[in-house]
Amino acid sequence: MNKRKIQIAVISIIAVLTLGGAFLNNKYAHVATPQQNKTQVVKKETKKDTVANSKKTAKEKKESLESEKKNESSKESSKDSSKEADTEKKIADKNVEKATSTVIESADDVQEEVANTTTNNETKNPVEEHKEEPNAPPATPSQPEPTQPTPENKPTPEPKNEVTFSIKGTATNSSSYFISPQKVEMKEGQSVMDVLSDYCRNNGIQVGIRGGTYVAGINNLYEFAKGAESGWLYRVNGVFPSYGAAQYAVQVGDTIEWMYTENMGKDVGAPQV
Repeated sequence: MNKRKIQIAVISIIAVLTLGGAFLNNKYAHVATPQQNKTQVVKKETKKDTVANSKKTAKEKKESLESEKKNESSKESSKDSSKEADTEKKIADKNVEKATSTVIESADDVQEEVANTTTNNETKNPVEEHKEEPNAPPATPSQPEPTQPTPENKPTPEPKNEVTFSIKGTATNSSSYFISPQKVEMKEGQSVMDVLSDYCRNNGIQVGIRGGTYVAGINNLYEFAKGAESGWLYRVNGVFPSYGAAQYAVQVGDTIEWMYTENMGKDVGAPQV
């Protein structure tokens, strides 16, 4: 009896479990099915988008290739057009050269005919002498000569009243220059003595004049310092005057030389009396 109860209880439990599982299966089957459908829809849409993107990319690549082909074809056409333009230019240049050479040849022929006609006329009429130079160059128009600038009228400087002045003779060597030849300004009407006095005064040189007419010493070198025949002489333009320096009137451009002698002028070339 107990065994029978147990079997009934087990069968009841199994039945409950079977019915419960069937109920749960039916319940959750309705829940899972929409989710699966939704997932499948999302997958389909994703696949459609992928395919659309692939088609779009392929279309863009195709358009890019077509654009490149068009650019290449336009470049080739531009090259062809430039080649055609160069060819036409060369042909035009050749035509110009031919036309120029034809014109030159025609001009040469005309010149030859003119020359022959002139020669025949000269032969028939020898009295008329008229020759034409063939191929004469065209006359060049005369160009105006450049205008020379007018020189400024500068005032002509007045000539200076100058003489050449020198002193030869020192205490140690009577034949050496104490004052080398140099230009000295003079005044109108001055004498040789005046020129010597002014020069020595302006340059701080000692000079001893006796009686206003006789030069006894210059730079402390006096007469008789080197013997009984020593003293000072003067020469103007290479000539030893026979009168005193105070009486000799100086002219512009004269050369005045004072020189010391040790033997009455023999050593300096003075004439002997």
